Formats: sequence, structure tokens, C-alpha cells
Amino acid sequence: MSQNILPQTILFQDDEKSMNYRYKLDYTLNKDISVKSIEYDLEELKNSGFELYGPRPDNDSIYYLHPYKDNVYVHESLAENFLINEKVDLFKKVAADLGATSISTKVSFLETKKIVVDINGKVQVKVFKGGIDSHSDKVQSLKSSIERTYKIEKSDNFDLNANIDKWSKYICHHNLKHETDLVALIEDRDPRISGRYITESTVKSEMTAEYSNLLKVSAQLSSPIFNVSSDFQRSLETVNSVNVEIIFKFN
Repeated sequence: MSQNILPQTILFQDDEKSMNYRYKLDYTLNKDISVKSIEYDLEELKNSGFELYGPRPDNDSIYYLHPYKDNVYVHESLAENFLINEKVDLFKKVAADLGATSISTKVSFLETKKIVVDINGKVQVKVFKGGIDSHSDKVQSLKSSIERTYKIEKSDNFDLNANIDKWSKYICHHNLKHETDLVALIEDRDPRISGRYITESTVKSEMTAEYSNLLKVSAQLSSPIFNVSSDFQRSLETVNSVNVEIIFKFN
């Protein structure tokens, strides 16, 4: 099944609640949320080739669709740090396949937001006026997990043109066109376009963009109709936007 038509968020409930919640909820859940039966839909999901990363699914478990891997859902308790690390790893793979000898990552901007849902189910994102404490443990932890320099060596079977074609298809398949700097880098490394290619480039990316979108999609599940975890509720109250600069060097 195409990633484009899979639900972005899955909530597991007991069978009766999964069928009847809509009669108690004051609004209609957005189309990217799917409430599934823990008794019946869970096994069907696994038998259909889907993987669930994280704790064993239970009543009230929330899972997010992985933005870069087909047919994978990630438990909400893992999502922020896990998806940030996955995105950093994505850029490392692109760098290696484009022939980079090194990449360096540096946090360039941090912002904290809050997601709220009104009684009609309308979702709003509000920026904290006080900004973010750049010295907080949370910020320092994010920086230490992201800011790195990686050295890369080419393999003997390195094929730049084939790699460019692979990543161009990957960008389209996984809806990553919003990563405009990355798209431009892939094009700029293609010698078939102009007969030459760049040797250094700085790419900017919001590392938390996909996770923030998943939180926004799932925010309607904060209704007391659903007994979601307090950790999920807190995740809506502190949504970090983390922008990163990635310097690619090619020799």
C-alpha cells in the first residue's frame, strides 16, 4: 500500500471502543488517524507486512507512520529522538552516496511550540512567547545527539549517477520535496545536467518537521474519550522545532 494513503497515526482500542468512539466524540477525527481494534486489527496489520517499533501494543497505544521507511510504525514514546536520529542517518546515507568525504551537523535554530485542540476538534499551534532556554537539559541533549562530524570513504563500486537516480526516486516516494536544499544538492551533484558538480554545500533542514506534523495530526486524540498516556499529552505541550545546518564536503 502506498505511504500516501496509509494512516499517519494509529490508536489501538478494545474492539467495542474502536467501533463506537465516534458516537461519543464531539467532532470527526481527521482522515489521517485510524482507530483500530487491539483484538482483531493488530494481528491483521502484522500479517500484512507492517512492523511496529517500540513497546508491545496495548489498549490506548499510539503509533506514528515512519516518514522514511515503508510499512513501519513507531510508538509515540520513542518518536521524537528516534525520528531525529533517523533523519540524521538519512542525510549521512545521502552524503555517502553523493560522494561526500565528510559531513558536519550543527543546530542553527530552536523554537518551542504548543499544540492545542478546541471543543470542535480544531487544532492550533502556538509559539511560546518566552522562547526556549538554550542552556536547558533538553536543548543540550538535542544538540549533543545531533551535532557531529562524520568522515566517509567511497566504496570500490561507487556509482554517482546510479546513486543520484536512486535518491531522486526516494525523495518523491517519501514526500520529501519540502527538503528543498537536499533536492538542490542532489541535482547539483549530477554531472549529467551541466557537466560539472559542486564540491561543498550547506544544507538546512528542520529535523523535527515530520515529527511535529505527526503530533499535529494526532492531537485530536487528546480528547478524554480516549485514555491516552500522560506522556502523549505532555508531548503536545512542548513541541520542539530544531533546524540544523549540514555541511557536505566533496573531494
